[in-house]
Amino acid sequence: MDKKELLKRYWGYSTFKPLQDEIITSVLEGNDTLALLPTGGGKSLCYQLPALLKEGTVLVVSPLIALMEDQVKSLENKGIKAMYFESHSNSLPLSQQLDNCIYGNYKVVYTSPERLTNELFLEQISRAPLSLIAVDEAHCISEWGHDFRPAYRKISKIRTVFPDLPILALTASATPKVIIDIQSQLAFHAPHVFQQSFERPNLAYKIWKTEDKYNTAAQILKYHKGSSITYCNTRKQSEQLSRFFSESGISSDFFHGGLSAEDKKLKLQHWQQGLTPHMTATTAFGMGIDKADVRTIIHMQLPESLENYCQETGRAGRDGKKAKAFLLLHDGDSEELKNQFLNYLPTDKELTSTYKDVCNFFQIAYGEGADELFIMDFDRFCSRYQRNRRKTFHCLEQFDREGIISFKTIQEKYIQIKSKCSTNQATDFISQQVTSAQVLELLMRQYPYFFTESVLVEPARICTPLKLSKSRFSAILEQLQQDGFIEYSIPSAHFYIVPQTPREDQYTIKPVLENAKILYNQKKLKVEAMISFAFNNDSCRRNQILNYFGMNPSENCHQCSSLSCVQEFEVEPDFKNKLIDLLKVQPHTIQELKQKLYFEPLALKNVLETLLSQQQIKQVEMQKYYWNHE
Repeated sequence: MDKKELLKRYWGYSTFKPLQDEIITSVLEGNDTLALLPTGGGKSLCYQLPALLKEGTVLVVSPLIALMEDQVKSLENKGIKAMYFESHSNSLPLSQQLDNCIYGNYKVVYTSPERLTNELFLEQISRAPLSLIAVDEAHCISEWGHDFRPAYRKISKIRTVFPDLPILALTASATPKVIIDIQSQLAFHAPHVFQQSFERPNLAYKIWKTEDKYNTAAQILKYHKGSSITYCNTRKQSEQLSRFFSESGISSDFFHGGLSAEDKKLKLQHWQQGLTPHMTATTAFGMGIDKADVRTIIHMQLPESLENYCQETGRAGRDGKKAKAFLLLHDGDSEELKNQFLNYLPTDKELTSTYKDVCNFFQIAYGEGADELFIMDFDRFCSRYQRNRRKTFHCLEQFDREGIISFKTIQEKYIQIKSKCSTNQATDFISQQVTSAQVLELLMRQYPYFFTESVLVEPARICTPLKLSKSRFSAILEQLQQDGFIEYSIPSAHFYIVPQTPREDQYTIKPVLENAKILYNQKKLKVEAMISFAFNNDSCRRNQILNYFGMNPSENCHQCSSLSCVQEFEVEPDFKNKLIDLLKVQPHTIQELKQKLYFEPLALKNVLETLLSQQQIKQVEMQKYYWNHE
């Protein structure tokens, strides 16, 4: 089969998206290739389709476990054999996973960049029949990129193992400086760069100033029909906002990393099918998801960088039809952004002490610990060492970026259980042979330190051998607690922790400290650029984005909210008269007006100020406005 026949058979498309054909041709010709395609531009196809045309396996380097999982499932659903290297309690041993990769006739295999820093891994994978190395999110390789991961710098090591293999680097966003750096770091033999314009002519960028973001967001979704994503900075806010939308009559759901795999699948399915048109989510939502008819994107806070903003807004209007991206601002947002992404970055002292505490928490001896899997009860860790949760999480993120540990959130619910009885009391109770006694006996057998410290219990280890449902197990635990045999709780957060290198304290932590300075300076520049974009209302928003990415626009977009592109505020037809009619009927607060009319916040402010100055309306208690009949 040729390229187009495969495209039709496996992906159901009759034509390629812009530049896909040229990129695939370059890869098939054996060239090192850099592909810059916008969000929704079809980057994954650029290595997945060549995998079917080339003998052997395409190795894909990706920083996101969740994206690997999604891509593998998607390929398997198409009948294409794919896998990724896993690191959790239920996964196969790494040696067995490597054997599968080498001998299993897989067409696409995903791995994290940290794996490639492991000399043993490189030695073993050298036996794999690789045909291409694809580096996804390639901007991570550059210290000037928006998501720098030092482990990416070591990907080029694989060129010493496979010197004749071509490399395909892919990213949705890179400045001219990053484009050069990617090719240098990956030791391209010759430049073959394919770059699609960042211009999205169907997408209008709207930045609205408002002190009441929740009601303004609801107002937008009620007026603009079709599917939407509203981005929040925290899981808690995504849940709160979804409830607010639902109470406002908007069919909404929430999505974040703390949900179980089953909940994620169901929520995503309902959103993709249009059963729940509006999704409130943390920023990773939408990555790798093929939904072309998203009409509206709302950001409740400033994104971390313009690169992130472009990726997230780029999930709207992929079908080429008109779409809008709203960024809701208030005056304190710039300081909030700095506080979130700059002021909370850990210091050298905090990084050093956190690493030592992690090793001590798991009782990892000097020179040991590499590739062992540990389960971290995050709350217990922070409590034991009296650590700030947010700073600690940032430290773990730094360690993960540097490749000294790998960590991911556990989706399964673990239960923390502590014995409140003596061994004699437990033995007497076990002799009764009731179900609760069998549970207690199995806890004693499965967990040797059950009587001396709290243990973290995976429910399946008890439920499966005793053939108990989860609800029955929960009821038994409750009874055992009431009877004084145990005390239990469900920790709010825990992670898989896999050290990638042996514990060597100062030697291990040294590169982390060096790169922490680079990370701070890089983030500072990105944050400042994002703030400048948000609060510069004079220049065309689209042109600010294009200039940032090294492109030279010839004219303004004439559809964004900047003063250079629009002369009037965005409001529904006959807005002023409708407002007056409402006030003539009864007094209204601004929140009540938002529920009945569609308008940009500053538009209402200007109209109200005019009507007040003309004494046509008055303002009374509770911030209500009413028509002045005098």
